[in-house]
Amino acid sequence: MNYEVSSFILHPLAFMRLFPLKFRKSLGLLALAALVLVGIIVYNQPPPSVLQVSPTHLSNTGTATVPSKPIPRSLFGMHIADSDKIPWPAVPFATWRLWDAATSNGLAFWAHLERQKGQWDFRTLDYCVELAQKHGVELVYTMGITPKWAAARPNDSSPYGDGPTPSEPKNMDDWRNYVRTVATRYKGKIRYYEIWNEPNLKHFFSGTVDQLVALAREAYTILKQVDPSITVVSPSLYADWGGFKWFDEYFAKGGGKYADVIGAHFYIGKEKTPEDSLSLIREVKGVMAKHGLAQKPLWNTETGYGNKGENVFYSAEDSMAYVARTYLVNWAAGMERFYWYAWDNRNVITMLMVEEDNKTLTPAAKAYAQIQKWLVGSRMKRCEPDKQNTWICELTREGGDTAWIVWNPKNELNLVVPENSGVRQVHSLDGEKTALPDNRMLKVRRIPVLLTA
Repeated sequence: MNYEVSSFILHPLAFMRLFPLKFRKSLGLLALAALVLVGIIVYNQPPPSVLQVSPTHLSNTGTATVPSKPIPRSLFGMHIADSDKIPWPAVPFATWRLWDAATSNGLAFWAHLERQKGQWDFRTLDYCVELAQKHGVELVYTMGITPKWAAARPNDSSPYGDGPTPSEPKNMDDWRNYVRTVATRYKGKIRYYEIWNEPNLKHFFSGTVDQLVALAREAYTILKQVDPSITVVSPSLYADWGGFKWFDEYFAKGGGKYADVIGAHFYIGKEKTPEDSLSLIREVKGVMAKHGLAQKPLWNTETGYGNKGENVFYSAEDSMAYVARTYLVNWAAGMERFYWYAWDNRNVITMLMVEEDNKTLTPAAKAYAQIQKWLVGSRMKRCEPDKQNTWICELTREGGDTAWIVWNPKNELNLVVPENSGVRQVHSLDGEKTALPDNRMLKVRRIPVLLTA
């Protein structure tokens, strides 16, 4: 008995021999028919539903919990280089970071404000402040870039010519005087100050971590003395160039105490997509949490695409897609502000917002304007990729209705939008609106679309 059972388990055909030949043939035909039927069912399955998927949650893709508050206008920041030579940008933004801001009188760095000790030239910074007030945008002023006369190592070279240096000042009193002079002059006009740019890169800061902690401590103390309402942003590291190790040391030595906001830059390589920056954001947030700073806001104070030195250019479609997707994943990852680099700086970046005539908007600028319309005032309930890497961001809009933003970074897919979603309209980043087809089939591509009732 035991042998017969084990034979059945190991050799199922032996069991079939217990039945007459005619019955065995009928059973075989029945099995074949069942296989054909399964094949027909599988072949005729409709495409998956774009809004009814099994998501891979954000924690698995390297981001944090999606912020539940309404998306503010202040998420959208900008860099403008030649503000006195071009028309004011024709797309809205809330805040302007003054790094690389210039006029015919020079840049706004310390090295240009005080070219000689005690001899101040505020023409560029005055102009930028007046322009910002005229157009109702906030300013972030980045402190740093030491004048040669004040530098501990005046021969350390920077990207800004002979006068400015990346060295720390040799005399702390010169730094204190610079901070106090600027903060006092622009009290009530500049409310956000950042302590140095990309200090983990030697051509921007050639001193030690200990020296920058000391500079940050002095600046923080003075800024709060001049105006307690000032918000101080930490030195903004370049995340992908040893930034995590640098921040770890900076925070371990007490630098986090001298910042209300943590700043970082999340540039990525040309072979990567905006979604790949999530791993960098996760790493920075991990270092912040390690040092008890998780409760402080994190700002992306500079990111752009297209390294001009490496001759990297993007198509019009990719430009639109990258702008929109970068803002989407930054907010989803908990970034409270993101300053796009740049509107017009043709020396560094190729994905700009304005053409060479300084008037015609690029596809990137059109996407920048449109993604604001989609996001500002809405609440993002979720934003995550499914198993096919189709990203779905669900929004609750100001009026209470639900909308979705959908894209796939790599593939083109046909997906079905469920009838019960209420979706009737498809909005594109160029501002056009079309009706969803009667078959409710949506072609999902690398350029995000907005789905609404």
